[in-house]
Amino acid sequence: MKKLFCISLIFLLLFSVMNAQEVSPAGTEGGYFGKVIDPDKYIIGPGDRIRVFIIKENNQSETLDLTVSSTGNVLLPLAGSLKILNMSLTEASREIVRQLMKFYPKSTIQVDLISPRKMKIMITGEVASPGTYLISAVSTLDEAIKVAGGLKTSASTRKIQVKRKDKNIEVDYLRFLKYGDMEQNPYLEEGDAIYVPLMGKSVKVLGQVKNPGMYEIKEGERLKDLIDMAGGLTSRASLYGAILDRVDRERVELNLYNLIYGKEKEKEEANILLQEGDTITVLTEIKRIQVLGFVRNPGPIQIVEEPKITAEGVEVLGESIMGAKISELIRKAGGVLPNGSTRSIEVRRGGNPENKVVVDLYRVLVLGEESEENINVFPGDVIYVPPILKSVKILGEVKNPGMYEIKEG
Repeated sequence: MKKLFCISLIFLLLFSVMNAQEVSPAGTEGGYFGKVIDPDKYIIGPGDRIRVFIIKENNQSETLDLTVSSTGNVLLPLAGSLKILNMSLTEASREIVRQLMKFYPKSTIQVDLISPRKMKIMITGEVASPGTYLISAVSTLDEAIKVAGGLKTSASTRKIQVKRKDKNIEVDYLRFLKYGDMEQNPYLEEGDAIYVPLMGKSVKVLGQVKNPGMYEIKEGERLKDLIDMAGGLTSRASLYGAILDRVDRERVELNLYNLIYGKEKEKEEANILLQEGDTITVLTEIKRIQVLGFVRNPGPIQIVEEPKITAEGVEVLGESIMGAKISELIRKAGGVLPNGSTRSIEVRRGGNPENKVVVDLYRVLVLGEESEENINVFPGDVIYVPPILKSVKILGEVKNPGMYEIKEG
């Protein structure tokens, strides 16, 4: 009989432990670990533990530990029962101090929350482990999602719903995850029901963004919003030639340069409205300098780490290394044509004709003035060789008779 009693007792103990694990899942049990709370926002409820410090006029101190009852009251010595249910911590502290000051005049009284209560919430929808959980009263939506095992890949991050009594709060959880927007990570209250719906309209961004992948979009969101959601462009991203693949439509080339650096109207035109199913690919930048105008092979010169040599030991035209001189880049483009100017070569910054530097290669190649060519040329710049506008012919007893380009003066 005694043996049977012991076996029954062990069974009951095991059952109690198992039952407790189900009610209070891993990560929710235990006390308060010092999380900073806002006393103006924390609402007092049954189970909260409050500590009152009283420093009397004679410097003697007294400490009171109070627990909020199931009816929302605390029992104060001398002052009696005080209802603080649904007050903010600030309001409750003020009321406790007011009541105690009647019996402890000329004392300093401080009130603090030492252990928030546990509360029950429900989380359903696209989370790993939906169910009812017992969590701390200072928990946020983010913490509740983590307790439930996190979001599934199919989950919406833009329209999570927190059902609270007679109102429904819609949360754009992505704004908290990406930008730290605390308004989109609200504190939870007793009885809240969290619903995580399936992902809504979505688009894909690939290539040279910091976090490529599938992103849920909201009505009215545009290309710039998507790039921001993906963490922005990488340092290797090309600002030209990004591709939009749209359902039932031909491939469209996007202008990221105008989107970021263009004038207001150019930005608006480049910032296209997103549609469900869009796929945007940001290409890797190929560093180029354009050599245009009166050269034998006008076009882009690709900037490489090391110039390539063909099997015959010949340099590959159309390639050059970073830091190459203007004369070298023109040579890579086949050299200046007979009717091309060597005295008024333009280096257009970022391809902008208004932002240019004029170089006189005659002073470099003939007179040996290297300082004339000490101009850095960067990917995106354009070297433009214009036609000869003014020239004179010199014949007779000179070392190099012929046609010569002249400049004003």
